[in-house]
Amino acid sequence: MNTTWQHWDVRYLAVFASLLLSGFSTLNASLPNDDAYTYLRAAEIFLDDGVSAAISHYTWAGYPILIGVASMSGLSLLEAAYALNAVFFSVLVFSYISIVQRIDKARLVAQLGAATVLAYPELNEYRDMIIRDIGYWSLSLFAIWRFIIFSNTRKFSELVAFVFSMIAAALFRAEALVYLLTIPLVLLLDTKFTASQNRLDVWKALGFSATLLGLGFLIALIAGINIPVMLMKVVTVYKPFLTEFFAPSEAILAAQAKTIFGELAQLISPDYIYAAVLLSLPAVLFATLFYTVGGPYFWLLSFGALKGMLRWNVEKIRPLIIVALINLLITLGFLYLTRFLTGRYAMMLGIMVSMMVPILLKYFLTSLRASRGTLAVRILFILFFSYCMVDAYVSFGRSKGWLVDSAIFAKTRTSEDALILTNNHTIAYLSKRVPEYDQVLRELRLSDVLSMPPGALVVLEIIPETRQLVTQETFQAQLKLLATFPDSADPRAAIYERKSFPD
Repeated sequence: MNTTWQHWDVRYLAVFASLLLSGFSTLNASLPNDDAYTYLRAAEIFLDDGVSAAISHYTWAGYPILIGVASMSGLSLLEAAYALNAVFFSVLVFSYISIVQRIDKARLVAQLGAATVLAYPELNEYRDMIIRDIGYWSLSLFAIWRFIIFSNTRKFSELVAFVFSMIAAALFRAEALVYLLTIPLVLLLDTKFTASQNRLDVWKALGFSATLLGLGFLIALIAGINIPVMLMKVVTVYKPFLTEFFAPSEAILAAQAKTIFGELAQLISPDYIYAAVLLSLPAVLFATLFYTVGGPYFWLLSFGALKGMLRWNVEKIRPLIIVALINLLITLGFLYLTRFLTGRYAMMLGIMVSMMVPILLKYFLTSLRASRGTLAVRILFILFFSYCMVDAYVSFGRSKGWLVDSAIFAKTRTSEDALILTNNHTIAYLSKRVPEYDQVLRELRLSDVLSMPPGALVVLEIIPETRQLVTQETFQAQLKLLATFPDSADPRAAIYERKSFPD
């Protein structure tokens, strides 16, 4: 029997599997995520009016510009975004396994690393989402891999690959610049080289990074793109949060306390509610980190840690520790500043932690290889990864077909120049009647509705705020209900027409 395939590089097999999984996820994707419409609109503006216009619309426009460039191949913007996702996930998978191989060169670890990253539920749930984070994660991992090689060989070519890759990652998220300037500091702790050599290489890395960034800023400025101003705009977004942090309003504090504590928030004295909110945020952080690492991997690693099975060479994983700590600090700062957090903000930490999974699984297999329990352990592994794969790639959520039906109804019931007002990005995008579909307001006011001319459609996703709106007498007198989706018994969306002659 020909067993040549068994000697193939696991990374390329994993990349092929990743492309297949991306195709599966895309074909089974229900609808674009809300963030997608911001990127698609910025890509449209780039194609129509150029880079400067795209940046004016969306400050950190590297990702939407790339979508626009990819669409020049003949793909639609949506197809181009999904194609880029597939490519970036392939880079991520390749880099992930490459890093794991630097920790342990055993082929078994590479195979387990491939299974770990391809079955990582919380990471792979983003395969069918159009978000800039995917490019940021993949290029950051590629950069970390090249830096690990540089730390061992001190070849300048590897440093060049690290710096260029991390700067490319910064085109997606500015946080990559923090990694670019802090990761080289781990060289100061390297015992394989002399202290003087380590200091020299740190200065070399920082100097080369600063030089390249300076040249990049200068070239961009000549092209009419002021990157320092862009960075200031990104920082300015957080100015209201900073003001709120030092002088919080009672209304916002009450809303935050209710979100965190539920009905128990009423029992907290107003004098202590700010302190209570701040003290509760570490629990929010822990819950987010638990979700990001994922229940299966978290409990597996916890078991291994308690049993003393997690063993590694600190020298080899020091860059991963630094990345995880930096991401933790960034995530913690973001949480305390905005009181808001989603799992993808901590994903770099989750990815670093997950790299210990294949190391632990190898320990299980090798320690039990001579025992009669090997077969049982292999079966458990298959069940474990099967569960993770189902969790990652199979959605059990409710169908969102009602959004498509609502948009089609609105599109077919109006002329091309008719106006549509909606509070849902998807309906706005699919209806082709809302040019600024990424600027849709979630909560509409009565004045917004009354500003629409007779014959215009008002397509509302039913949320608590819209329920209050549609019950107002003025609303009912001025608008006529045309349809509800998916049905009148359990409406998720309602379509109204502005009357020519109010009741």
